[in-house]
Amino acid sequence: MMKASKAQVSDSTDCSANNICIGSNEKTYNTASSPREDDIFGRVSFKKENFVASLHGCSEKYDAILCLSVSKWIHLNWGDDGLITLFVKIWRLLRPGGIFVLEPQPWSSYNRNRQVSKTATLNFNNIILRPHVFREILLDKIGFRSAEIVTDSLSGTVAGFNRPIIAFTK
Repeated sequence: MMKASKAQVSDSTDCSANNICIGSNEKTYNTASSPREDDIFGRVSFKKENFVASLHGCSEKYDAILCLSVSKWIHLNWGDDGLITLFVKIWRLLRPGGIFVLEPQPWSSYNRNRQVSKTATLNFNNIILRPHVFREILLDKIGFRSAEIVTDSLSGTVAGFNRPIIAFTK
């Protein structure tokens, strides 16, 4: 297991080969100080920022982007426009053949969390694009060419997390 002391933190807006470029007010977390070809922690880094509100672009392209248990929060905080912005930015950041892994939360989860803020309540009341249409939007409007539910054959899921995980291919 890697110790936290090995992490390097930077506040750069540069999109270097070992950084994930995702918006403004970011912090980049490199998980190793000297990357080696066989060391995944030398090739993976994390960046914390507001992806939806970010105005600057990134020239980097990625093989895979994960969006697990966050689409509801983007939707409640930014509405339908924020969700579409998320999907378009992810599509643009992926290489051809890249994979976008999405775990959309059910509408009932939105309902339970709609009152966390005034913004969430307002957006909840105006949402038109519910989670059951995300697949259609990503395939027909955003441009992904295929989608596969990867959790259909899994057994023994933890209660509360029995949600579909969908892999979309660019």
